[in-house]
Amino acid sequence: MRKPVIFIIIVAVLAIGAITAGVLYQRYLASPRYALQQMVLALKAKDVEKLFNYVDLKEIVKNVAESSAAEELNNAEDKPEKDEWSRFGRQLGRKFARHIFPKLYDSFEKEIQRGVKSYIKDLTNTQILALTAAVATARIEVQGEEAQVTVYDPKNQRPMRFTMRRSGDGGWRVVQLNYKDFKPLLKKEIFG
Repeated sequence: MRKPVIFIIIVAVLAIGAITAGVLYQRYLASPRYALQQMVLALKAKDVEKLFNYVDLKEIVKNVAESSAAEELNNAEDKPEKDEWSRFGRQLGRKFARHIFPKLYDSFEKEIQRGVKSYIKDLTNTQILALTAAVATARIEVQGEEAQVTVYDPKNQRPMRFTMRRSGDGGWRVVQLNYKDFKPLLKKEIFG
C-alpha cells in the first residue's frame, strides 16, 4: 500500500517539475535575451538573413539619422544665430529630414543591407566571441513591449545601450541604438 503512494508522489513531483520547466522555457523563448542570443548565433554562422529577423534596420538607420541631426542642431543652437533666415533654414531642414527619410531609405535599402552584410562577413572570431560575452552579461530591463538593453564593451567596459521592441509575432527586434554610445563605433567602422 505504501509503494503506490510513493510512486504517485514521485510522478506528481516529476510532472510539476516538467510543467514548470516547460513554462520557463516558453518564457525564455519569448524574451529579449533569447533574441540577443539568436543574433549572436546568426553572426557566428554569418547568416545575415537570420540576423535581419532580429534587427529592424530601417528603424535603426532612421533613429541614428534623427539622433545625429538632433546633435548637429544642438551644436548649431549653441552658436548665436545670425538672422531669421538661419532659424527658418534649420526648421525647414528638420521638416525636410522627417519627410524625406523614408523615401531616401527605400532608395538605398539594398546598399545599406549590402554594407551590413559585408561588415558582418568581415567579423573575426575574436570579435564574435567578444559579442557573445557581452550578450551573456547584458542588462535587460523590460517595460511592456519595449526592452532597454545595456551591453558592455569587453575592452573598456563602456556601456552600449539600445532598445528592443516586441514584434507582432511575439519575438524581439532591435529598433534603436543610443547614438552617443554607438557614435565612436559608427565613426570607426563605417566612416573610419
